[in-house]
Amino acid sequence: MTMDTNIIRYLIKHTRAFPHKHVFIVLGQQGDPPYEITYSQLETRVKQLAIHLVTKQLETRAVLLVYQDMLSFIIAFLACEYAGIVPVPVPYAKGSKQLARINGIITDAHADTILCTADTVDELQAALPAALRLIATDIDIAQHADDANLQAAQTEIAFIQYTSGSVGNPKGVVVTGHNLLHNQQLIRQTFGCDENSVIFSWLPFHHDMGLIGNVLHTIYTGCTCVLMPPLRFMQQPKAWLEGIAAYKVTHSGGPNFAFDLCVERIPAAECTSLDLSSWKVAYNGSEPVHASTIERFSRHFSPAGFNANAFTPCYGLAEATLLVSAKSSLRPLTVYIDKQAAEQGRLLPATQENENAKTVVSAGKPADGMKVKIVSLQDQRECAELEEGEICISGASVSSGYWNKNNDTLFYVFGEEHFLRTGDLGFLYQGELFVHGRVKEMLIVRGKNYYPYDIEQAIASAHEAIETNGVAVFALDDDDAIVVVAELRRSHVHIGDPEAIIAAINSAVSGQFGIDPRNIILTTPLGIPRTTSGKLQRIKCRTHYLENTFKIIASKAALAALQQGRERNALLLPQLMESPGFAAIKAYVADLIEVKTGSPLPAALKDETDLMALGVDSLRAMEIINTINQELGISLDAAKIYQHNTLLALCNTVEALLWLKMEPAQSSGKEITI
Repeated sequence: MTMDTNIIRYLIKHTRAFPHKHVFIVLGQQGDPPYEITYSQLETRVKQLAIHLVTKQLETRAVLLVYQDMLSFIIAFLACEYAGIVPVPVPYAKGSKQLARINGIITDAHADTILCTADTVDELQAALPAALRLIATDIDIAQHADDANLQAAQTEIAFIQYTSGSVGNPKGVVVTGHNLLHNQQLIRQTFGCDENSVIFSWLPFHHDMGLIGNVLHTIYTGCTCVLMPPLRFMQQPKAWLEGIAAYKVTHSGGPNFAFDLCVERIPAAECTSLDLSSWKVAYNGSEPVHASTIERFSRHFSPAGFNANAFTPCYGLAEATLLVSAKSSLRPLTVYIDKQAAEQGRLLPATQENENAKTVVSAGKPADGMKVKIVSLQDQRECAELEEGEICISGASVSSGYWNKNNDTLFYVFGEEHFLRTGDLGFLYQGELFVHGRVKEMLIVRGKNYYPYDIEQAIASAHEAIETNGVAVFALDDDDAIVVVAELRRSHVHIGDPEAIIAAINSAVSGQFGIDPRNIILTTPLGIPRTTSGKLQRIKCRTHYLENTFKIIASKAALAALQQGRERNALLLPQLMESPGFAAIKAYVADLIEVKTGSPLPAALKDETDLMALGVDSLRAMEIINTINQELGISLDAAKIYQHNTLLALCNTVEALLWLKMEPAQSSGKEITI
């Protein structure tokens, strides 16, 4: 790889042009001062670390980047680019389930080295294979600052991006330097970002949209990027919009659910305190875009100066490096199709007034240099306009395939051109791409992809009463909620404990994937529709569910209905305030979790229980933390809870904060650690 296909070229270029300009402004939790770093400071730190890493003899090898701190990750990633090391970004491990995913990636990538920060070395060393080498990158390496001979390395692979969907069979997308810079060019042409722009991102920095679309695009264009932890957005959606107003942000966005969350959590009366007039591009991608979301958000934040024309639906995926298509006109193109015909695989235009009309929002026109074909699932021919099929793409941004995998079936060949099969269903209309329905063989929940097979496997082993190959997981139309249907073994149909089985399924899905199923249905043996060859028919499952034609033995929804109207135990809060011991805190927290999740907790509730296993997803976690802070008058840090994510850790932290509130440390001389 030459300097022309290395992102480092752009870091050096912009450092020479405006060395004192802020490249990243990193926001912490509320009340913490922001950390600012200039282009010159960033280049110096990146080069220092690159020189240090060269001594470790890691050139051309795949190395995992496991970070919690955003800036430390960015410096490490760019240092790898500088030194010719192949970075593999992964999310920081939170508990055994996430560690299992990292172990799968370590095996697949043939990696033997992890880059991290010094304060996480011991924790990672204890949890990961002993043979791994862990290198802390935030140590003092200033002695290398005067080495002016280091040049950007010439390597082909820029990085490996593991998709977020598969746990059992991780797949790493190989992104070359040429792929990366070509897609950066498409993003700049499409969204119009330049050196005068300001990007705001709360998206995970280790995933493609946050990494490529925000962090690396900042380096590519020479602009400024404001970064905020994802947890802060989940806890305080208004902080995102406050940041846009404060820093006069021009480009920011996220998955569709993020815009809905802002409308739900920010009262109309508070909108006038915001100034969103600088927001030129509000991109909406990573999951299906809903016309109702665009309309609601635009109307709700119009008093804040938000321009509805800023909404930019787009479509992309890691296999394309990132961007494939985006809105190219003032307003997104919206079409109405007959819902009943669509369920039969036919796309028939309908009017807005038709009660059977389904609204589909365009993901825009393919970016220049990106070719899109819709290929029939039945006979692999190219589909006509308004004919649904698999979205297939070709272009200089498109990856050659997955690391250490056989990629022969990943492409269709038309003439002499290879088109990557995205696995997504869609159609073309008036030259624009419509991603119609869910990703093929994947579920999308709050912007993350999940393979149904992985979730179904976890459920099948959650309880002995569940039929091994009798589980189907599917998404509801126009919603990110999922439904589970599980067949009971014949031996357990009449003697099983339905409530315990449903609780085990809910715990498996919540604990391993962070998803709280909308409903869980227990059905009879062979109650799930299958093809003649025995394959589960998930689309038919959705139809059966919506038409209520399953033979239901028991369901989560029915059990939850028994909980509806249950109010919190009013005695627990005053008892806690009078005697703030661990037992009182646990009783108070457990009661709060039961009411917020709408599901009864196990009778024998263990202190080490993972919060996600109790049905506490990220949104409910923020609701619970906000309630605790308000009622107890403390400042519970969501990031610390997520770091350990157990009932014991939550109760211990609450206990320590209450002790600080009631017995100030300076008066007693006692030290505690939170």
